[in-house]
Amino acid sequence: MSKKWLLILALPLILVCISVKDNWKELDLGAFKISVPNDWNYQKMQGEDSFIGRILGPKAVLYFDCSDRGYANHLIPTEDEYLKEENWLMNCPLYKPGITYTANFNVNSEKARQMKEKGITDSSLVKVEGDPCFNAKKLIHLPTSKQIIKYPNADYIADLIYKGDTTIMPINVPVEIKKQNIKVDSTDKYVYKTIWPKVSGKGMTGIYIHRRTSSSNFMMVAKDLTPEDQELALQAFKTIKLQDK
Repeated sequence: MSKKWLLILALPLILVCISVKDNWKELDLGAFKISVPNDWNYQKMQGEDSFIGRILGPKAVLYFDCSDRGYANHLIPTEDEYLKEENWLMNCPLYKPGITYTANFNVNSEKARQMKEKGITDSSLVKVEGDPCFNAKKLIHLPTSKQIIKYPNADYIADLIYKGDTTIMPINVPVEIKKQNIKVDSTDKYVYKTIWPKVSGKGMTGIYIHRRTSSSNFMMVAKDLTPEDQELALQAFKTIKLQDK
């Protein structure tokens, strides 16, 4: 094929790129810049500790929060973040009924508080112990073939090792995490987390950014966007430039 015909075939692609660029504009909001379609506009909102606002399109509403103090929402956690946060330990099998669990350093003061509250002097009547789930060594892994049969809904298995004994705890990753695509990228200055629903129109489309060298962070998010607006939002996220400080 001649170079002439290659150029002719490439022209539609070039024109599309030019058209998309011409139909977008840059919003300079001081704390950050972002490029959006021409019919999307910034709407100011009143914030106390953060710079907040909205980007409004014909059918899209994107909320943002730019905070110097780290107040911006981290959005939906990745599976790794969920496992590290250890919220899955709320129903820890090491807990026993009738015992109050607290931090190790607080055991004696909590026991004294309860004895005073109940008006007793016999410490054996008050059961307060250090939190075994906090103190346990945790080994998290995928279920073995036998564990899949025993725990069919488990996404991970935690081996809780405490005082020489090992207790098995299945972990179910929340549905709101499973239904999202979550991508994490980083540079020398920032860490970026971009999320979008696996089924368009049913979930969050957003970006979370935090600065490596300070508590400053940023988030922008929309809910249940149409497939078209979801794609536009994801393109807009790639243009975000936070103000260097």
